[in-house]
Amino acid sequence: MVSTVMFALEGGTDIIRPDGSLVVIFVLFILFVFVMNRLLFKPIGHVLDQRERKTEGARHEARASTRVYQGKAADYEFSIKRTRAETYRLLQQAREKALAERAKLLEDAKQAAAGEIGGARAELERQTAAARATLEQDARQIASQISSNVLGRPVPGGAD
Repeated sequence: MVSTVMFALEGGTDIIRPDGSLVVIFVLFILFVFVMNRLLFKPIGHVLDQRERKTEGARHEARASTRVYQGKAADYEFSIKRTRAETYRLLQQAREKALAERAKLLEDAKQAAAGEIGGARAELERQTAAARATLEQDARQIASQISSNVLGRPVPGGAD
């Protein structure tokens, strides 16, 4: 081959001589293409196609799983919000009930205290009136005795 190239460089006219070997090389090339296509390119293409289908299928499954997850997450968040709102509503009802009960207890306590204060006031007034009457009677007796002692004789009208 080197000699052929050298021959062409020195002024020869024919680098490639078409002869019978060209046909053999062409047949071998076609056979090689057929064999390579059959043994290498088609199986590799088939494997690549399968991989693409599986990859696309996995992507599709991932998208579907993501949509399902997002739907479930939204449902879960909605459920949490609804439960939280219900809890706040129940707490508010319990608070209102406790405040109403407290107000009722305070009102009952005020009424009981007012009744006791009224009873104590009436008792105090009765005791004050009784003490005044006793003190007035005692004061008249003491005044009568003092007058009798000072004058040396009994004074009328002291012990009515």
